[in-house]
Amino acid sequence: MARLMAELLGRGTGICGGKGGSMHLTDVTVGAMGSYAIVGAHLPIAVGAAWAAHARRSGQVAVAFFGDGATNIGAFHEALNLAAVWKLPVVFVCENNLYMEYTPISAVTAVPNPAADRASAYGLEDIIVDGNDAEQVYEVAVASIERARAGDGPSLIEAKTYRHGGHSRADPGAYRPDEEVKEWLSRDPIPAFRARLEAQGVDTAHLDQIESEANSAVEAATEAARQAPLPPPETLATEVWANGGSSWRN
Repeated sequence: MARLMAELLGRGTGICGGKGGSMHLTDVTVGAMGSYAIVGAHLPIAVGAAWAAHARRSGQVAVAFFGDGATNIGAFHEALNLAAVWKLPVVFVCENNLYMEYTPISAVTAVPNPAADRASAYGLEDIIVDGNDAEQVYEVAVASIERARAGDGPSLIEAKTYRHGGHSRADPGAYRPDEEVKEWLSRDPIPAFRARLEAQGVDTAHLDQIESEANSAVEAATEAARQAPLPPPETLATEVWANGGSSWRN
C-alpha cells in the first residue's frame, strides 16, 4: 500500500518510481499488468495476457475492469470477439456507474445495459450484478473465474454501481440530479455490508477493530508516501525504451 500511495504522489519509492502516477499503476511481479490512460486500451492487452496463459497452460485468468464509457469504443468489441473465438480465460468487468466523464451513458448508447445487452453478439451470457453488493459480486466473480479456468471461455459482467463524487477532483458532479445522488449514497456498499454482518450476529467490536486497523494502515501508507523522496532527476530518461535508454534511436 505504501508503494502504491507513493506512486500516486509521484515519489521515487512508488511502484513505477513515481513516473506512472494514478493512470499507469503497474506491477507485473504480482500480476498487475497495468492501468492505462487511454480508455479501454487494456482490454486487448487482457486478451493477450489470457492468450499467453492459455498457451502456457498456467491456469491463470486475466481480469479487466473498465467503465461504462469504454463499451462504446472499438477495442471493447474487438477484445470480446477474439476472446470468445479463442475461448480465452479472461473476465471482463464493466463498472457501470451510469455516467462516462460528464455524459450519462444512456444518452449515447442504443441499449439500456451497455455491456450486458451486447454479450449475446459474442455468444456470451448477459450477466448483471449489483455492484454495491459485496456478496453478489464475490459469487459472480468466483463462478466466472472457475468458468475461465475450466476452459469454457470468457465472461462479461456488468456491475451496476455509482460514484460518490465527480469524475475527478476538478469535477463537482453538478450535472447529476440531487435525488439520484442521495438515493445511491444510501446504498454505499461498505456500511451496507457492515449492517448485514451485524444482522448475522458478527460482533460489533470485532468490526470496529477491522475498520480501525484498515484506517491505520491507510494513514501509515499515506504518511510514508509524504515522507518519501522525489525521483532523482537522472531517472527521467531511464525505462523509457525497452533497452533502458534512447541512444539507439539517434
